[in-house]
Amino acid sequence: KNINTLLVALIKSYNCEVLALAEYEDDVINLQKKLDIQNINLYHVPSIMCKKITLLTKYNKEKIKHGPESKRYTIKIIPHDNLHQIILALVHLPSKMHSDFGMITEELRSLVKDIEEVEKNNNNCNTIITGDFNLNPFEDSMISASGLHSLNNEEISLKKKRVILGREYRYFYNPMWKLWGKQEFPGGTYYYNSSYALNYFWNIFDQVIIRPDLISSFNQNNLKIITEINGINLLNTNGIPNRDISDHLPLFFEIK
Repeated sequence: KNINTLLVALIKSYNCEVLALAEYEDDVINLQKKLDIQNINLYHVPSIMCKKITLLTKYNKEKIKHGPESKRYTIKIIPHDNLHQIILALVHLPSKMHSDFGMITEELRSLVKDIEEVEKNNNNCNTIITGDFNLNPFEDSMISASGLHSLNNEEISLKKKRVILGREYRYFYNPMWKLWGKQEFPGGTYYYNSSYALNYFWNIFDQVIIRPDLISSFNQNNLKIITEINGINLLNTNGIPNRDISDHLPLFFEIK
């Protein structure tokens, strides 16, 4: 959609230092020009393989290291004012409607393997994975040790890892569980009403998960699903995402 004017308002309202967009097809150069008028400098960070994600940051691209990529994810090492570095993995995983479970599982295994290699090479685990997972937080691929191993419990996550049949599996912590059932938020980030017997209606496909090392720096109170930007409602009259703007609702989070 043509959403640049709305994006400028979003970036300004939330003082965004990093902006990740999935399936963005508006003009990124035009977006930067609109931001310049507002005295906001965000640099476009290029990707080679991953064309589904557009990344803009306040950091000049010379300060950003490029990690591994696939068609479905990109990993960047970006500066952080307090933590020195953040390993940021941006994802747009395959949809279950168009891919089988094995394809999604293989992509997740590849992602985790690449992240672990980047963590080893950079000697830190300040890792964030965010984007459109096309999975809910409670699904097997999100929780399983052979998947993302992302838990909803801080105390267990802080143990950092567990061993299964002699193999070590490291945890991620998933704060998105805290948004389930909260009155001040919608039921999720994506709404789909199917005719199947099992129908969630609201899904939280857009998520952020973090390594336990970042739990103390993650601002739990500022995690939110955005439904309004500068007076413009992102929901239609039925209370579900307005597809004239986007079929997914934006997610905001902060690392202190």
